[in-house]
Amino acid sequence: MSTLVTPSEALIIYSDHILHQIDNLQKVEYNKKGRKYRFVNNTFQRIRQEDKHLIIYPEDLSEKLSFYSAFSILYNINDGDILSQFPSFCSTILGLALKLEENQWYEPENSSIIHLRHSKYDPRDLKDLADEYLAENPIDEKHILMGLNLLMASKLNFLHTDHHIGTKLEGYYMKYFIELYFGQEALVSNDVLIALKSCVHWGNIKGVLYKLSVPNIKIDDELKSNFSNFPDPIEELKRNVYDRYPSGTSKYSLIKKSLEILREWEFARLIPCTLDISWLVDLCHDIESNPIKYHLRSKAKDLCSDPVNLSELNMKYGHAIKEILNYISLIINVFENTGADFLLQNSKIPKLTPDLIKQYHGLYTNLIAINESIQTYLEKSWIAEDIVIRLGECKNSLYNAVNFD
Repeated sequence: MSTLVTPSEALIIYSDHILHQIDNLQKVEYNKKGRKYRFVNNTFQRIRQEDKHLIIYPEDLSEKLSFYSAFSILYNINDGDILSQFPSFCSTILGLALKLEENQWYEPENSSIIHLRHSKYDPRDLKDLADEYLAENPIDEKHILMGLNLLMASKLNFLHTDHHIGTKLEGYYMKYFIELYFGQEALVSNDVLIALKSCVHWGNIKGVLYKLSVPNIKIDDELKSNFSNFPDPIEELKRNVYDRYPSGTSKYSLIKKSLEILREWEFARLIPCTLDISWLVDLCHDIESNPIKYHLRSKAKDLCSDPVNLSELNMKYGHAIKEILNYISLIINVFENTGADFLLQNSKIPKLTPDLIKQYHGLYTNLIAINESIQTYLEKSWIAEDIVIRLGECKNSLYNAVNFD
């Protein structure tokens, strides 16, 4: 027999029901192609294994939830062998977790960060073991600095490759720091790799890239304030921002570097070039001055206010890109010792096929003739400078056409 309730009681019951349903949204999950997604921050986001989340409880930092969470993750890697094999590394990860929670340097709650109230387990189940480990392996400022350098190195990897780590340890500075801090054995340890795949995702991408002086990061005042006490990165890390193009733009970097190498070739003044690369010069300058705008996931992660649609960009310049790549292929296949011979192994450079030769028959025939003339004088022991004078510089030469300054 049902019991009648007053309107006010019914409203309270219904309100509780709504709140319960809202809270349950955090637990809505589905699987697609072997990947798990969860509804967080009003959208479905991919999540990794449950034991890879950093569990936080920022309302009470004295609980050190991030520390116990990080310890639990390490403890569950290969039966916890990593804790005894690489204690300094583990102290670094534990110290990093504490600092991220303490200063709110972590990502918004998503696939890598989860609040205690949404966690399926309480990492404090291992509290006694974790406290004992901390007593035997105390965390000091050195560990914090090492952890933050690893974090910054991972965000540079993300900027350049769209991956923090990859299927193996990647990135010059990531490998450099791991070997410097923890030795060669750590560099090739699968357990260390597994741990890094978890912890480097915890740090806030926008905040770290902002501290690395990546221009035009879309960062609000609160996050900027949180990162005001984040240590200044070493200059080498800041310069590394510009050592490679952002993820999604490698083809433009490849073309620019290829043309620059060929321009420095001693016979570049003899090679005809009718290509218009002014668009490429402008584009490369813009990518180099505003890399985050061109990142593959700039829009998806809201990294800047005016992200470029790379698909549209590739469609716009697709034909011009193909023309330049074909031109590069013809030169490095016809001539030897251009300095760009290594490009023959690059999958983005077209192979010298009969169809390519047929498509550029006039240019190909001209290049063959130029090469034969060069070889004739080289056999007579002429130097390159004299050969160029003898044969005469092209009016529209490769040397004159390529200028990215």
